[in-house]
Amino acid sequence: MISLIRRNWNPKYFFDELKPAAFTAGPATVRARRTKLWPGLYTEYDARHLRQEVINRNLIASSEAEAFFSAWAGDEERHTESFIQIMELVAGESETDLRDRLADRLHDFSAIDEYLKDEFSLLVMIAFDEMCTCRAYAADREFYAGLGSNFLRWLREVVADEAVHSINAANIIRTRYRERIPEVGAILDAVISSVGDDLEYNGTFVMDYFGGNYTQKMFANCRAAVLRNVAKPLTTVATN
Repeated sequence: MISLIRRNWNPKYFFDELKPAAFTAGPATVRARRTKLWPGLYTEYDARHLRQEVINRNLIASSEAEAFFSAWAGDEERHTESFIQIMELVAGESETDLRDRLADRLHDFSAIDEYLKDEFSLLVMIAFDEMCTCRAYAADREFYAGLGSNFLRWLREVVADEAVHSINAANIIRTRYRERIPEVGAILDAVISSVGDDLEYNGTFVMDYFGGNYTQKMFANCRAAVLRNVAKPLTTVATN
């Protein structure tokens, strides 16, 4: 059994001493912040629905994957709580209203059925998706830096979490599914080819590739990173 990389940090360290009054801005700026942050919140929140779908489909076949998804779900919940705090601070939102809106959303996993066939396909999709999210968040550095140094330090923690998720998924693949590694490239190609201008996000956590950060160049780079990680010798630690 492999040892998963684990991270432990608390968003309270970054935000509990901050007050909304310090981030007062005009209506246009507040709306822009809200528009920017809301997708980050609801996609992180949707991790709980993907995990439940995985449980419903009985996809977890290894103790490594069971441990991974348990830790991953905790990290994504931490990200969700963080976004709620941030939106309360800088976008004039309340936690109650945000949670009501989150609870009202629908979730349809039919569009990703192809990647919910077994544990292997699921892990490949997660390894790629988390690598994409890691890089998309990193590309938002300027936005968070504009809110203040605490937000930028928080962003670094989130980026590191997402990178570790991708690495952990890749490590399980190369440990449990060595013989299937030649299939990884084709699965990633299928994921990338399914992303078009009319991409519709259905509350699945993955495939939330909207916004200017998600480009074909980024997809190609993430594909290459995942392929490198799953191909590393078992005696080394994978890196992004």
